[in-house]
Amino acid sequence: MLPPLTPAEEKLLLRYADPEAPTVDVDNLPAKTLMSLLDNAEFHGVLPIMLRKLSGDAQLPSDQELGDKLEDLRQKATIATGQSMLLKYHGDRIMKGLAADNIPARIVKGPVFARKLYR
Repeated sequence: MLPPLTPAEEKLLLRYADPEAPTVDVDNLPAKTLMSLLDNAEFHGVLPIMLRKLSGDAQLPSDQELGDKLEDLRQKATIATGQSMLLKYHGDRIMKGLAADNIPARIVKGPVFARKLYR
């Protein structure tokens, strides 16, 4: 279950989720609040943006649990990026092969499409 956020924390999460919004000042945020924001960011699919905005560890609260969580999430994000790049490479390779044989094809993805396709 996701940790609940206050209205102010929800606004903060929205700022973290916006790639064009300025970096959020975390000097006065407790580690527990940041951990709740990270959990919610992961659930809502905006964790990579938030991790980018938290890249300067010097401004973060010195909390071992928070540091461990950030390290774990960054490692998972790196792995996910690598997997995404690998899938893109294979998708491009397959599409080129199909195009060379004049076979019309399109790559589609996403959970909604998959549920409709495989019902």
